[in-house]
Amino acid sequence: MAQCVQCGQILPDGARFCSGCGRPVVQSNLPQPASGNARMKWLGLVLGVLALALLAFVVGTQAEWFTQARVKKPEAPSVLEAEAPKVEGPSVLQAQPPKVEGPSMLETQAPKSQQPPQHILDWLEHLKRIEMRRQAMERNFNPALQMLKDALALKFEMEEEGQQQKMQNLEKGYQTYRQDWAGLLRDFQSVPPPPECRVLADTYFVALSNYVNLMTQIEHAMETQDLNTLMNMRGTAQAQVDQKLIESDVELARVCQQYGIRKDFRIGTSVPETLFGF
Repeated sequence: MAQCVQCGQILPDGARFCSGCGRPVVQSNLPQPASGNARMKWLGLVLGVLALALLAFVVGTQAEWFTQARVKKPEAPSVLEAEAPKVEGPSVLQAQPPKVEGPSMLETQAPKSQQPPQHILDWLEHLKRIEMRRQAMERNFNPALQMLKDALALKFEMEEEGQQQKMQNLEKGYQTYRQDWAGLLRDFQSVPPPPECRVLADTYFVALSNYVNLMTQIEHAMETQDLNTLMNMRGTAQAQVDQKLIESDVELARVCQQYGIRKDFRIGTSVPETLFGF
């Protein structure tokens, strides 16, 4: 609204003359009324708020840039962002237990039985064959025993011619019997024993040799008609042979136990009666 400069009358908007003094209204840059000033204040307030908001935005942007400039983001990923390192080998769950070069616990507690030396097994098999033959010859002792009985009975016969004939037959029979035992002894010696069986071989050799020696003594006593020698052999000759056979069997058991061999035969007499006594 305008105001008359002459009388101060308030003029309506658009008035060309003052209603008080009739003076024409001259448009001038007068201060705005109170209502216009209020609008300007609100407008200024709004603009101020916007300016402050803009300023705060600019300041915030600058502050963020400044912070990022001072605290550089590390090139490597953070602990949370970094991936777990890849392990070349298998995981703990996938890893197989290490292979042990030596034997396992069960194998250590229960070791496998070691195979006995083959040369010992071979010689013991040879000894077994000889002993089986010896026992068979010993069981067939009836001819020799009968010849010995006949030789002793000749001592009481009076006819000299008949006595000599029977003695000759006995000599031939014992000679054949002695040769069989001597052949068995040679067969035993044909396979040399290993050092591990030397004591066993020597003891068994003495037992077989006693058989041959006693046969020779009997044969010689018959040739010389020394019946007293034959009588002295009763009950003693077989005992000497049996003792060496028992010692041989004990040594055989020791060798088998030492080398883990099953003892599947026995060395010893197989008849209840004696060969050189009755």
